[in-house]
Amino acid sequence: MIHPKLRHLPLAAAALVACSGAFAGYQSPDGHFSLSGFGTLGLSKTNSDEAYFAYPGQAGGATKHASFDPDSKIAVQGTYKFTPTLSGTAQVMTKFDAEGQYEPKMEWAFAKWQASPGLSFRAGRMGGPFFMISDFRDVGFANTPVRPNLDVYGQVPVSSFEGIDATYQTNVGSMTLTSTIWAGDAKNKYASALHSLGQANAAEASEVVLSNIRGVNLQGEFDNGFSWRFGYLKGKDTIKSPTALKVIGYVNASAGTNEEKQDAISNLDTDKASASFTGFGVTYDQDDIVLSAEYGRRGVEDKGYIPATKGWYTLAGYRFGSVLPYVSLSRLSITNPNAAPITNLGALVQIGSTALFNTQKLNQDTKSVGVRWDARNGLAVKAQYDYVSIPKNSNGQFLVDDPATAVLSGSKFLNKPKDISVLTLSVDFVF
Repeated sequence: MIHPKLRHLPLAAAALVACSGAFAGYQSPDGHFSLSGFGTLGLSKTNSDEAYFAYPGQAGGATKHASFDPDSKIAVQGTYKFTPTLSGTAQVMTKFDAEGQYEPKMEWAFAKWQASPGLSFRAGRMGGPFFMISDFRDVGFANTPVRPNLDVYGQVPVSSFEGIDATYQTNVGSMTLTSTIWAGDAKNKYASALHSLGQANAAEASEVVLSNIRGVNLQGEFDNGFSWRFGYLKGKDTIKSPTALKVIGYVNASAGTNEEKQDAISNLDTDKASASFTGFGVTYDQDDIVLSAEYGRRGVEDKGYIPATKGWYTLAGYRFGSVLPYVSLSRLSITNPNAAPITNLGALVQIGSTALFNTQKLNQDTKSVGVRWDARNGLAVKAQYDYVSIPKNSNGQFLVDDPATAVLSGSKFLNKPKDISVLTLSVDFVF
């Protein structure tokens, strides 16, 4: 029996890489059932031991010691057609998560009704349509770089939602226009620091809850290889943070006035804060030229400690047969920090609130260069070098050690500008 935390996922992925080109999915003889899968075996290494390179929300990652954790994953997806117009789809994915483990999770589980050739409805758990490549953001083989650009995609810490959507597709001149409206709720575990406040050797993850989400997406595709996508969503954002709850407890136990305590709690309480996300992207993929750019802006009500942000990236590449070198530039910036450390209610409150707010200092710039080699059908080998520049008083999107200890000792990482190099080698496969 496989251990539920699947610590040996990278070894399992390596075994699948060897046979990934043997078949391209399965389809039953009657055509009702299809099964396919994808995965990535990725190894990353940085030039720093002061912080961990990881996807936003993961509980650990790469330092000077190489790690498989940031990028490695395996997923299996199946679809069953009950009738020509009614189907069900499920996707199970295993990747390194906010609790520091590999555990299979149901990423998708939805029913779809194709009401007419251009109109469809879905209900259940689906990929969150936040970005230009939301539906295949985890499918490394479908993307040019090693990973979706984290300066843009790291702004929304959930990848799926539970709810409904309706999609209508039509032709407008030479453009195929796809319009989607959707609604639902989403949640995900999230680690913002390697060790939580008061914990020595454990990552105590928070839970991000997005409720009452309403969104719209528009996407246009042309025959000449050009496409664009616009999306907007609005909802309520709640961060269930064990660290924030501890600091609120320190606030209530302090000797401050009721007004001072209420002001402090308003800086720590994120319960159902109004939040929005706006995204726009363009791509061009024709002949040997590959170009893409995307912009995303996260808006958060001036309540709690979660900052409003904006991020963008550009990517350009050129194919030489099966080899595609590319370069990319990106930036993540805070547009409104929304809160500041609490200094008037005692040492515990000051240390705890400073530690909490420091995990939200995200400014960084990234320059990347990479190459993709399509070794055979269903198998791509990639190498990517990222040069991440982080200004003073920012952690960027790197995972730091216990933030409370860093406040007490004076964090060398936070209090200086730093340039971190990240080298990643990966193999993407579909099966």
